[in-house]
Amino acid sequence: MKNKMVWLFNFSSSFVGGGLVRTIETVKWFDNNYGAYFIINDKIKDEVSRYNKKNKYFFIPNNKIKRIFFDGYYIPEIIAEIGKPDIYFSYGIPVFNNIAKINWLHISNALTLKTDKISLPLKTRVKMLILKKRIIESIKFTDIATGESEFSINLLKGEVNKRNLKCHYDVLPNGYDISLIEDVLNENREILTKYAITIGTYKYKKIKIALKLFHQIRESYDLEKFVIVGPTNNLPKSILKDKFVEVQPNLPREDLFNLLYNAEYYISASQIENSSNAALEALLLSKKIILSNIPSHNEMIKNFKTKKIILKNYEFDFITLKNINSSKIDAISWIDVSQKLFEIINDFKQTSKFISQ
Repeated sequence: MKNKMVWLFNFSSSFVGGGLVRTIETVKWFDNNYGAYFIINDKIKDEVSRYNKKNKYFFIPNNKIKRIFFDGYYIPEIIAEIGKPDIYFSYGIPVFNNIAKINWLHISNALTLKTDKISLPLKTRVKMLILKKRIIESIKFTDIATGESEFSINLLKGEVNKRNLKCHYDVLPNGYDISLIEDVLNENREILTKYAITIGTYKYKKIKIALKLFHQIRESYDLEKFVIVGPTNNLPKSILKDKFVEVQPNLPREDLFNLLYNAEYYISASQIENSSNAALEALLLSKKIILSNIPSHNEMIKNFKTKKIILKNYEFDFITLKNINSSKIDAISWIDVSQKLFEIINDFKQTSKFISQ
């Protein structure tokens, strides 16, 4: 029975971006249903604490030194308090030992499995290589491994199979907020400044390339500005000085959705994605999109007829999509994502039962 299972979720490394969205949505669903234990980064304590009907929280400081040398140091104390849970779900954090009856690793970032030929600061590259080693070593304690796309799951399978380790694999996709999407779609589009938008400013997002794409299509679509959503400290001066660029460092989700809804184009030139929340929301909201030709993007638009755009003077090709038919979008709500947790558990139990016979 669903309500008989004791869940312990570890979201302690998530406090921004897609990780934050998944954390909040999972917290909300369990607090409204069966309740669960959650290990949460204390940076989002205020956002999470109000969901307190059935959940219990353990807030962990964002201590980078401890994460490098003693990651998971807080687990024994939590287990001593709550007992051995039925399910331990670890979001992007290696499963350090046999914590629960069923131990579940979710790959939160494809960079933890692939950094080759990806533009990254040296510090980030080293961090991801260390995390990759720890994740692979932790598979011996892992019963279930999920990712947000077939691409990320196949990356993990490739590494695990080299070592003759086994676990149950499945895709646990990103979801979308039904009520928020519907609220935006029920509004009339604003006919103001025509613009394109991109979301995220990490180095692998290739914002310089996205800006070149914007300039390539700008005159054809009378685009007056390129809105970049994300921290400015990741952006070079050449981008910040471009007269067409407008940077929005931090936006409430309602404002972000409105920006996507009223944009002429959503552009992503990202080199790698587990599965992009922003691209999914752009598919649901934006008029037209341009996506880099990478596996997880291709999975997302597999039901659509697309065209290619070649960036002038570059070797890159991109996928463009117009007149988006929302019925063809292969996506589920965050409510369905939470319910899929139980489907995956049942599939795992059935598979394990079959193997043991």
